[in-house]
Amino acid sequence: MQNLYIGTKPRKTGMMPGSLVFTGKRKMKNVSLEAFCYNQEEVRRIPLRSADEIPGLLQEDCRLWLNINGLHDSELIRRIGEIFGINPLFLEDILNTGQRPKAELGEDYMFYVLKMIRLAPKEDHLNIEQLSMIHGRNYLLTFQEVEGDLFDAVRQRLMKNIGRLRRAGTDYLAYALMDTVVDHYIVILDHLRDLLEPLDTEALDSNERRDLPSSVRSGKNQLILLRRFISPLREVLDTLQRDGDDLWDESMTPYLNDLRDHLRSVMDTIESYRENLSGVLELHLAVLSQKMNDVMRTLTVIATIFIPLTFAAGIYGMNFEFMPELKMRWGYYGFWGFCAAAALLMLAAFRWKKWL
Repeated sequence: MQNLYIGTKPRKTGMMPGSLVFTGKRKMKNVSLEAFCYNQEEVRRIPLRSADEIPGLLQEDCRLWLNINGLHDSELIRRIGEIFGINPLFLEDILNTGQRPKAELGEDYMFYVLKMIRLAPKEDHLNIEQLSMIHGRNYLLTFQEVEGDLFDAVRQRLMKNIGRLRRAGTDYLAYALMDTVVDHYIVILDHLRDLLEPLDTEALDSNERRDLPSSVRSGKNQLILLRRFISPLREVLDTLQRDGDDLWDESMTPYLNDLRDHLRSVMDTIESYRENLSGVLELHLAVLSQKMNDVMRTLTVIATIFIPLTFAAGIYGMNFEFMPELKMRWGYYGFWGFCAAAALLMLAAFRWKKWL
């Protein structure tokens, strides 16, 4: 059972609220900025060299999706915050990559935190990365720790004008990104299912997997972590539907409800897997107990058979001077005949009782 990759992140203590300190482990050599400036008629994909190019894009008649890859440059994050008027507390949360998924309302924008979970290239562990979003009326900012994400399909839909991305507002773009993240949770759970399913069969063979309890415990720990990252997203949807009237159009309600259904399905699947793992462990322990009972029964039968034999041997092993059987011509063979008859009778009795 593979283990999730959860890096240990440094913590900051004693600093004033709003201090911009990157607390993650993964850093890029250079932070990259990429902008999509789009409307119903056209879309432009613009790599930016610095944050100073952003104000010019805001003057254009288009919606803006700005993606920032790399969070270790706190001064760049501060500059972007100044351009869009983002509360320093939100910027602090963006740089603190250990945040719990959440949604909070700003002055004229909303702040979202999600967890992207991806299979590593060799599928030997899961990569978990924080995705932070600032959602304004005509712009959406996404902050990621490193390059590479789940959103290539969304970019293609935007570039090729597939669906309603260009026609709709930035609320639909924010939904599309959230939906992609949630859909990938299902991919991760399918991967875990492929790892967990063989445990049912292996639980029946205690010799095949001596480390099965350890694998079950590892699997349950992974599911607990996934639940911790995914469960708060229901609160995120509650918050944006309750407080985001100015940013989320009423037409988005069916989409958000569909996203909520997907989350419910994901959570049900996680709980189902956890219960299945508990059942696997109970089955494994029952099989071990049964095997132990079989061993103990065999040893008990052997010991029971030898009770009368030991008794007879003990009698004739005593040093009495007068023991008539010792002088009998067939005494030795009679002793072994008695032992054999006693053993056979006891074996027959055990089989009749279905103890063997």
